[in-house]
Amino acid sequence: MFSALKGLTFDDVVLVPGYNGIKSRQLVTTAVSLKGREFSLPLISSNMDTISEDAMANAIGSLGGMSILHRFLTIDQNVTLFNKIQFKDSTGISIGIGEDGLLRAEALVAAGASIVCVDVAHGHSKEVNRTIKALRQKFADNILIIAGNVATYAGADYLAAAGADAIKVGIGSGSVCTTRVKTGFGVPQLTALHDCRQVDRVLISDGGIRFPSDAVKALAAGADFVMLGGMLAGTNETPGQVLEEVREGKKYHFKRFRGMASKEAQDDFMGGMADWKTAEGVAIEVPARGPVKDVIQDLMGGIRSGMTYCGAATIKDLQRKAQFLEVTQAGRIEGSPHAIGRLTH
Repeated sequence: MFSALKGLTFDDVVLVPGYNGIKSRQLVTTAVSLKGREFSLPLISSNMDTISEDAMANAIGSLGGMSILHRFLTIDQNVTLFNKIQFKDSTGISIGIGEDGLLRAEALVAAGASIVCVDVAHGHSKEVNRTIKALRQKFADNILIIAGNVATYAGADYLAAAGADAIKVGIGSGSVCTTRVKTGFGVPQLTALHDCRQVDRVLISDGGIRFPSDAVKALAAGADFVMLGGMLAGTNETPGQVLEEVREGKKYHFKRFRGMASKEAQDDFMGGMADWKTAEGVAIEVPARGPVKDVIQDLMGGIRSGMTYCGAATIKDLQRKAQFLEVTQAGRIEGSPHAIGRLTH
């Protein structure tokens, strides 16, 4: 599909329309199966401290998607938070590597958690492998293991061999991530998904989703789920208060959104940035946006409509039928709103 020497992401391509025999976009199914569990929406709220806590998990769970809680709190606080959730079967918990991660997993599985996400910025590593194997040895097939992040076939295959059921794909593509700026490493998201889809595991596209079209392209390229951070930022269900400022005489309502590798997050959870590290994320303000269901409704409308443009009744059909076309800068401009204002009479 793509040249091995060229990395492509969402804005670099369009999907080519094909024959559609589906009477209505209402008739497509967006359901995804993950180790015997059915999710009616292929969406996961990101495990960030400004995105996913109990309110988001309950909202996303009620709509048919998955949420993964962040891990930046004590184990006892994590258990208390998990106990507030009504949709426990569709809510994952996050752990780090090593003994601390295993202790967190043990406490949360005892509380009823059955989806465990091994959450590391660079998942193609020996310690992630060891943690996955330790989870599998301790809990056997009683839990569903998500692991990441990776951006290559080799990385995805490594996690699959360790025992991961689902793999998070994406390095440096998040809206508040600066990994590529700081380190120079990463793979554009569509190419990363195309490479990782060769591994027989459920894929989660993590990062870079700004519009419904990006989600359609991610699913078409091989993702089974898309993980959302920035798209959900500022909604009512995200943690934190709505703040107010007066700017140029107008009231501005906003919430805070930040990467978990930002200096602000490190200050709050790690006692400050160690002198041997650098921040690989930023903290920003985003406008308060109302209920998350409105964002999800618009996103899913785009996904359903996109599926019918190539006659795909299911996400697997979309992946089988999708044809990508690389576009020029002029093509990108043509495909976005570009009307020139005119007087009307």
